[in-house]
Amino acid sequence: MISRLISLALSVLIVCAPVAAQALESSSKSASSVRYGFVVDNSGSYRPLLERVITLVRAVAEKNSDGDKAFLVTFVDTPKIVVRQEITSETSEIIEAAENMFIQGGPTAILDAVRLSLEYLSANGNDGAGRTKALLLITDGDEHNSQAKIESVIALAKDAKIKIVVIGMSDEKVNTKLLDRLAKETGGTSFYPKTAKEMTEAVDNISSAIRRN
Repeated sequence: MISRLISLALSVLIVCAPVAAQALESSSKSASSVRYGFVVDNSGSYRPLLERVITLVRAVAEKNSDGDKAFLVTFVDTPKIVVRQEITSETSEIIEAAENMFIQGGPTAILDAVRLSLEYLSANGNDGAGRTKALLLITDGDEHNSQAKIESVIALAKDAKIKIVVIGMSDEKVNTKLLDRLAKETGGTSFYPKTAKEMTEAVDNISSAIRRN
């Protein structure tokens, strides 16, 4: 009788162990998934950089894991801040939105674009506890026309626990002062690739920075 009970107990353990392992793995993936947004400068100074930016967005999006969700915002001045792709788990939708970006004229409103993106992510990125949330801001750092102040933008990011990861790109000079402050004070980091090769080499680090708690 005792041997039969032991045998039955072992059978239950053997059957349940894979199920428990799968549940743990699923829980781990869910807990580590990220909600983030691409916030991309589409002003005139980015005309010669547009193809490089599209390549960057594609490369980062293609590193998304199961459970990750992203969205894409483009900006020039405040009236031209647009959510080009709503938050989605479909990488192909992010890539398509990036490929459809186009350059427009107007004074750049970086802080207004970041504020809108923070508000959007706060409203749409809370579908589960413990989500890592981030913005990936791609711009040259030249702020011209925002109504928002940097102090209020940083405070909003901190309250929402959203880090800002910056990629500063320009054919001339990147204004790092604004970008470094946005990144540093929200727990993010800054990248300043000067060539297409440096940008490609930075993709893994950028993807990791988005996901870092």
